[in-house]
Amino acid sequence: MKVTDHTTKREDLVWLAGVTEQGGAIDVHRGRFPRLRYSSTDRDTVGRIATLIGAKVRVSLKPAPYPASWHTELSGAKAAKVMRQLLPLLGARRSAEVAKALGAYELGTARARKVPAPAIHRPPATP
Repeated sequence: MKVTDHTTKREDLVWLAGVTEQGGAIDVHRGRFPRLRYSSTDRDTVGRIATLIGAKVRVSLKPAPYPASWHTELSGAKAAKVMRQLLPLLGARRSAEVAKALGAYELGTARARKVPAPAIHRPPATP
């Protein structure tokens, strides 16, 4: 079940928010596109993340004794949709990163459409 689907279980969103808090990377790619990135040596964890967000898994191999590293990422409109779903579940630091990424994205798309950008608000109880 993809996070981008309306049928996503709340438990999956909560799990993904926890993984994002612990080791996910939230940034703005090329100054405009929101991006979520995850990396781990645990293939099953990265596989579950990729399944939830609708992305692919890739591997980085290094010489022994280093283990293989698994990666998945999502950017653009799909990443923005996932970020909006995760926003109420994230802490202050990560929600600020999401707000920055979504703000850059909304500003860029608003400029392309020549309309004012909508406001991005942090959830209540976050500074």
